[in-house]
Amino acid sequence: MNPPAIQAPNDLMPSPDWKVFARLPDPVGFGGMFAGTLGTRLVTGGGSQFRNQPFWLGGQKNYSDRIFTSTAPEENWREETTRMPEKCGHFASAASPDAIYLVGGLGTQGPLRSCFALHERGGTLAFSPLPDFPVALCYGSAAIAAGRLLVVGGQQSPDDKKATTEVWSLELASPHAWRAEPNFPGAAVFVAAMASDGKSAFVLGGMSFDANGRYKPSNEAHRFNLNARQWERLPDLPAPRVGAATPALVLAGEKILLIGGYAEVFSGAPREHPGFSTQTLVYDLIQRRWSQGPVLPRVTVTNRDSPSDEGPGPVMAAPCTLWKNQAVVIGGETRSGARTASVMAWPFASGLRPSPPR
Repeated sequence: MNPPAIQAPNDLMPSPDWKVFARLPDPVGFGGMFAGTLGTRLVTGGGSQFRNQPFWLGGQKNYSDRIFTSTAPEENWREETTRMPEKCGHFASAASPDAIYLVGGLGTQGPLRSCFALHERGGTLAFSPLPDFPVALCYGSAAIAAGRLLVVGGQQSPDDKKATTEVWSLELASPHAWRAEPNFPGAAVFVAAMASDGKSAFVLGGMSFDANGRYKPSNEAHRFNLNARQWERLPDLPAPRVGAATPALVLAGEKILLIGGYAEVFSGAPREHPGFSTQTLVYDLIQRRWSQGPVLPRVTVTNRDSPSDEGPGPVMAAPCTLWKNQAVVIGGETRSGARTASVMAWPFASGLRPSPPR
């Protein structure tokens, strides 16, 4: 399905001017974190990093159980005494106004089945267990719609040359058991972006494999109606997006803002990776067409053998959340093997409120 021609965005958009919040209190930064808001605080944690040197110099990937909170964009982050149940990252994650949900993920022993909800109780952060996921899963994607947590795609092993088309959901009001949903109708994907307008969930881009097991970035877009339990194919993205910030925000129930990710698999030496796309994309749910959004900043890489980049810059494998009427993207991978501790944000137009999950 070919997308309509890209149209100029209207005023239902975030500002073209991005902001830089206080950096995460880590010298490297993380990819594959979670994020959300609990009370008035912005909360993020988990993830992976190459601590001392990148993988092409023998660096080993480490996973984090640290949690950070912020009460104001200009103030330093606080590291909480509460830790994640285990060191991991690259989970399927989505947030409601009162909880942040983590499904599966990747830890030192491989993919996980464990699922948790993170709450704020009396000013203290606390995890509560949810039913284990039916299979161990990493690089899956999640969104909340119609009172259910929906998990799509991912891999049962990061070494597999395949992703899964399985789709599962969990009723959040009474989380007793995962329910199998109709399989994802497109090419099986992992690290896709998801979004929710409260009634339906959207799956955008991601990475798939061709018949020969080679990476194939996806430009597909699909909608899943939770009540009807039906999939619908939407117009394709103008270009593939792998690992865009997720969950993507739905603006006033009309537009999805897709930030970061990449369109092509870089075939050169990992050290020379050029970074990711600066062009954000916007999907109009009413007019069913794509447009170009704000252009992301890019900072020149000064040390290609560092496991960290200063940023801000286009990232993949980063969480996106709404905080103080701004779209916030935290950390992420700036190029192959490199992370950033930078935090970027875009303020929304006066009166605009992204749709909350329900």
